[in-house]
Amino acid sequence: MNLQRTFRFLSLTLLSLSLLWAGTIPAQAVRGGGQVADGTWGFVAKVNVGELHGCTGALVSSQYVITATSCLAAAGQSVTTGRPKVATTVTVGRTDLLGTGGRVLPVEWIHPHRDRDVVLVRLALRVLGVAPVVVSATAPAEGDALQVAGFGRTAQEWAPRRLHAAPVVAGAVTADSFGWTGADAGDVSACQGDAGAPVFRTSGGAPELVGLGIGAGQGGCLGAADDGPRGADAVRVDDLANWVRLVAGEPTGDFRAYGNHSTGIGGYDLADARDQVVAFDYEHTGKLDHLLLYRPGGERVSIVKQGADGAYTPVFSSTTGIGGYDLKRAADRIIAFDYESSGKLDHLLLYRPGVGTVHILKHGSGNTFTPVYASTDAGIGGYTMKDARDQVVAFDYEHTGKLDHLLLYRPGAETVSILKHGAGNSFSAVLNRTTGIGGYDLKSAADRIIAFDYEGSGKLDHLVAYRPGTGTLWILKHGAGDAFSAVFHSSTGIGGYNLADVRDQVVAYDYEHTGKLDHLVLYRPGAQTAWILKHGAGNAFSAVFHSSAGIGGYDLKSGADRVIAWDHRHSGGPGYLFLYRPGSQIAWILGRAYGPAVPANVTVQPVVRPDSILEKFAYPVHYRHEFAGTSGQADWGTEAAEAKNFELVSGNGGLIWVSCTASAENGVGVIKVFPGLLNGQTEIGEPHLGVTAVCFKVLAPTGYVKLRIPNVYEVQGDSRSPGAGHDVDATVVNVSSGTERTKRVERDESEQFGRTDTTCDEGHPDYPDNCRETLLELRVVN
Repeated sequence: MNLQRTFRFLSLTLLSLSLLWAGTIPAQAVRGGGQVADGTWGFVAKVNVGELHGCTGALVSSQYVITATSCLAAAGQSVTTGRPKVATTVTVGRTDLLGTGGRVLPVEWIHPHRDRDVVLVRLALRVLGVAPVVVSATAPAEGDALQVAGFGRTAQEWAPRRLHAAPVVAGAVTADSFGWTGADAGDVSACQGDAGAPVFRTSGGAPELVGLGIGAGQGGCLGAADDGPRGADAVRVDDLANWVRLVAGEPTGDFRAYGNHSTGIGGYDLADARDQVVAFDYEHTGKLDHLLLYRPGGERVSIVKQGADGAYTPVFSSTTGIGGYDLKRAADRIIAFDYESSGKLDHLLLYRPGVGTVHILKHGSGNTFTPVYASTDAGIGGYTMKDARDQVVAFDYEHTGKLDHLLLYRPGAETVSILKHGAGNSFSAVLNRTTGIGGYDLKSAADRIIAFDYEGSGKLDHLVAYRPGTGTLWILKHGAGDAFSAVFHSSTGIGGYNLADVRDQVVAYDYEHTGKLDHLVLYRPGAQTAWILKHGAGNAFSAVFHSSAGIGGYDLKSGADRVIAWDHRHSGGPGYLFLYRPGSQIAWILGRAYGPAVPANVTVQPVVRPDSILEKFAYPVHYRHEFAGTSGQADWGTEAAEAKNFELVSGNGGLIWVSCTASAENGVGVIKVFPGLLNGQTEIGEPHLGVTAVCFKVLAPTGYVKLRIPNVYEVQGDSRSPGAGHDVDATVVNVSSGTERTKRVERDESEQFGRTDTTCDEGHPDYPDNCRETLLELRVVN
């Protein structure tokens, strides 16, 4: 910062620290209700349809949430069975939306009901550990005692972070809906954001879902009239129990084919016995949803993706290797690797054991690959790679959830090394052994090692070391320093699988489709044997699937058969198996089977009621906050903003307009926006230290606000002590050209806007339009 900016930053900081801000008023919950205790009613879900709508819903099976169809519809648009038109996310299993429990998952499929304002949405992954709510088979009756729970507005809060609820009483019941009012004439209302909120009875202590919120008078809700009608209307779901069971069924223990091919896949013929396949994150999304097929010694490489139509097409194809690596040796191998510690397996490590050649490739623009590390004969990080037996595995050594270390080992020679990527393209050893690892001696050339999520933590931070043909299998845990210890070891196999055949292979797999590679697939190519094991209590393993006739119709009759786990549905979890037979062109995709087929696809035109309780994210007209030293409440809604000559448009309640006198809390103050004078006359915002400013406070790490503040020349971060505060992106539009640009404002910095030379100083008589920029959006980025 220059001296002028530094002086302003320090002076405003000192003023902020000298004042006391009392913060927002605590939530009371569904208007007139109360906050829900942690761990209660985890089935209640928060649904965000992009920045279009916010709603509530209920988990009715491990992968399905029920909510209002109108929640998913843009104005005037239909809703059709299939992928959502707007990216939609669901938070479930959290009483506090900023907590760490439960899951936050994208919606991958929607299925609206033909006749009701009800839709089932399928989450990308299954949610285990959160009990779904049972859909009641009994209709509510007038006078029934019920509960309603939701994440909608309260009387004071725009976007409450906590689940809130209230006891209510059923009103008149019709064929498809019913009303409710507060119990004991309580002052209870549903508010914006409570569309789809579950209404349920608590028979015997267990909740039973009878309806979903769809409309309310919103009396007393933030942004609505204080004297408006209380209560709400709900759509009945008790008579939809069979439909819910049909659509939202749980997977069975059987497997079925989701694709079988006899001529290769995506144009790659799999006609050579040398062919290999690797799951790869080609698009840097954190999903292993592409297949890399390659032919060591044949120079051929193809990367294949499944499209929306189900067809497989190549996104990369080459007959001369990849990224400068020629693949001319039959010994060449490829693995996916997290080179940048981003949590994404979006780099490729190619190596040639016995020679010392190692390359790491990065996927850049288009289908280009470039080396970020290249060694022709010196190995990597001190590991020579000069033995033909050398193998490489990506591993989560530091328990971070990132496969950003490399485990290199030499079966039959007892040698193992674990490397860490350091500055630039350097690698260094964090472990070196010539006596095996964690008690496993690595004395056999048959030894193999894979990374595994033993604890179901979502981290591949354990190692499975096994010796096919002998029954030997160990599972190793990394402890303090570079120590490893066995959490499981056996010389008679594992979970009933004897590992007594030299053909046996082991693969980590996401059997539960939760995004965790916490099951083991053990198979015996050529013998038709396939087992899937689950880790239970202690170090026990048990079979969730076993067969001596192949799996899902794939017979496993060839000794050449191979199996990998991959993300067939682009869901974020390798919950499918790719089975292939190199040299025979055979390729299958298998996954767990579900129950009966769902009903036929439907298209509906949901009606958004005049009293809709969708949260549409419009900034509230009234948004009250209390500050120390003031009498009563200060109104910081859109009407007050207009009086101060700027416009508040919309947001998600995580970044709100407040007084610039709000003091710092835990080292975090307010974001300060400085607008100039328009034509030397109109002031924008509130007077502050001899200038005018408009200030905002971050309430949530995902907060944003859309607005229009003219003639902005500076935005200051909210940090008031080292390490505190939030980085934000500020988007502005040039008044003259209409060009938009976004600039990062770091938490402890100020950034300039709309000022290029002295003629652009605020109040200058020749202030030109091309110096003016209007602030359109502030968005928290951390």
